[in-house]
Amino acid sequence: MTPKRWRDWQSLEYWSEWTAATGSERGTNMKITKFGHSCLLVEEASARVLFDPGKWSSGFEALVGLTAVCITHQHADHLDAEKVSKLLDANPSAQVYADEGAAQDLGAAGIAATVVAAGTRFDAGVPVEVLGTGHAPIHPDIRPIGNVGYLLADSFFHPGDAIEVLDERIEVLAIPAVAPWMRASETVDYLRAVAPRTAIPIHEAVASMPEMYHRYLRDLGPDGTNLVVPNGRTPVDV
Repeated sequence: MTPKRWRDWQSLEYWSEWTAATGSERGTNMKITKFGHSCLLVEEASARVLFDPGKWSSGFEALVGLTAVCITHQHADHLDAEKVSKLLDANPSAQVYADEGAAQDLGAAGIAATVVAAGTRFDAGVPVEVLGTGHAPIHPDIRPIGNVGYLLADSFFHPGDAIEVLDERIEVLAIPAVAPWMRASETVDYLRAVAPRTAIPIHEAVASMPEMYHRYLRDLGPDGTNLVVPNGRTPVDV
């Protein structure tokens, strides 16, 4: 069964059909490439979706054939508008999706982006649903900003800078490993609560020894979760 990708993808029928057609196959042909920090390229079926191309990530600028670029929030480690502009020159058909704050920053750089919020759904070659509403608090004196997560293909979830446990079943989780807005115990508890089949650590550029946080997640994570640490820019099958 082939999903009706470009006709009535917002309908419940579309989502039900896609789930029925691919439910037994999800997680068997997905590839993930990491470009540092929180920047991931996820490939599934005809989709090539890039998440959070920020200033602490590199190598993504050479990508072609992207179907979408998804920005979780406006912090510079998740969004480098100058690099995104050059990236879009080589990917003119790629659609850009961002929360309100990031979309404003993109607009100031002359980049058109579709503003998304919790509940938004769109087609990036596979269905994508937007979840979550805010950035994890850093300190009461720091102004809070928005943050959204993206659930791709009813399987992979990129939460941005948040560790909110959602109702949706997540098979592959991009999990923040270390951040100024959480303790190590909190990311471990988040991993245990979500209990994905596969976890990909992200957001480690703030740490001098990311391997220590990887070990926490691997040793203290739930049974049945496989922690996969991508090696450089080599794609991994999940």
